[in-house]
Order: sequence, then structure tokens, then C-alpha cells
Amino acid sequence: MAQERTLAKLVLTEHLKPHLSLRCFHLAGSGGLKAAVREVAANLPDNEFVFRTDVKSYYASINHHILMEIVGRYVNDEYVLALLWRYLRRYVSNGGKFFDVTQGISLGCPLSPLMGALFLKPLDDRMAQLGCFYARFMDDWVILAPTRWKLRKAIKAVNQEMNNLGVVKHPDKTFIGRITQGFDFLGYWFSNSGLAVAKKTIERMLDKVSRLYEQYADSNRVEIYVRRWWCWVITGVVKFLRAGDCFCSFLCATGLFPICATDLRG
Repeated sequence: MAQERTLAKLVLTEHLKPHLSLRCFHLAGSGGLKAAVREVAANLPDNEFVFRTDVKSYYASINHHILMEIVGRYVNDEYVLALLWRYLRRYVSNGGKFFDVTQGISLGCPLSPLMGALFLKPLDDRMAQLGCFYARFMDDWVILAPTRWKLRKAIKAVNQEMNNLGVVKHPDKTFIGRITQGFDFLGYWFSNSGLAVAKKTIERMLDKVSRLYEQYADSNRVEIYVRRWWCWVITGVVKFLRAGDCFCSFLCATGLFPICATDLRG
């Protein structure tokens, strides 16, 4: 089964990759998370309004028949389609009982990122027609608009496409308003003041530091973790970080400065 899924991924990638939107950044070769962050940061000055959201329980919400209908627009090989059906219509065991899974895709399968990109292709295509700035990373996306009218038009289009696909917005991760209010996306905080690390991202890092202390990690190990984390944060987006953000000021702001026994200037 694993070999079949790998084969299906290779064949489907060859057939589908040319049709996928360049505004979908999570697939290999598309630039990744940092490319999406750079695109959003670079387009903030030209816009005033933002609509940021994602799909609630995305993988679990994907309708098999809708997905296969989308795949069928680009793939007509019966053998490949049969392999894809086997990937979708799997069985799971729970307490000795087997259940036929009729909706959703598996989290760990190498095919799933590709299917996750394809399922929202109707949304990608609709946004391309509207002409607003749009960037998507799996089921997270941001739409920027220069006017309130264009933003409302984009929101209406998103609602229509999501209704057609049978998915819903995550209520706790949806923000509609002015860019001046600030919004988070992919672990970063965007505003007219520039790019910064999102509060939730910092909180997760601090939780990790707390767990390291609970495991009796010494200050050197904690410092190594924080440095690596900071390097990941700034890699690829350093020129967009707002003025004044540096490693030392970040440590002071989070209360982590005392843990470091060595020079932190670099």
C-alpha cells in the first residue's frame, strides 16, 4: 500500500502540479512558508483591508466525491484514479471494529499535501479572477484589498466557493478589518509598523523553554534552543522585520535574557 501511494503521488504530481496555483505556497518548489510571509509583507503598503482565515478541520472535511471530481478534470488514467480511490476509501480499526472512512484524508500520507492543495483550487482560481492580492499555505490564506468594496466582493466569492466545497471557516482564526489593526498569519504578526513574531508563536516557544527547565536542562541547552528558534524566525524574512527587532531586545522583552551565559550580540 505504501508503494502504491508513493507511485500515485509521483504520477499525480506530474499531472496536477502544472495546474496548481502559484499562490499556493506549501508544496515543494513553491517557496514555502517564508515565501508566503514575504509576499504578504511586501504587499501591505498597497492595500488597506485584510481578510485572513482558514478551514476548520480541513483534512477531515475534504469530501471524497468533490475531490475526485476535481482530480478528474486533469487526470483520465483509470489506474491512477483507482489508486487514488484506494487512498481515500480506507478502513480504520477501533476496538476490534472496522469503519469505512467516507470523508477526509489522512494526515501522514505523502499524497495529502498535494490533495490539500488541489481541493481548494476552485478558490485559487476565483481569487485570480478577482485580482486582489491572495496567498495560501495549505488551508490558511490571506486576501488584501485596497478598498472596502473589493474586500466585500472577495469575501462573498470565498463564501460561495467554500459552500460549494462543503467546508467552513474557522471562527477563531478569521479576521476581517483594516491592516492598521494588525493580523497574524503563519506565525507572524503583520501591521503597518512592519513584520513581527506573533504572540502565539512566542507563547509556544516559552512553553518549550518551560518544559526544558522541567526536564532539568542547563542554561546552555536552553540558549541553544532559543538561538535556533530565533534563526528560524528571521531566516528569509529579516529585511521585513520591523526596526528595532533583534535577538537581544527580543530576549529582554520575553524575560529570557538572564538565561544566556555568553555574548548574545550576533
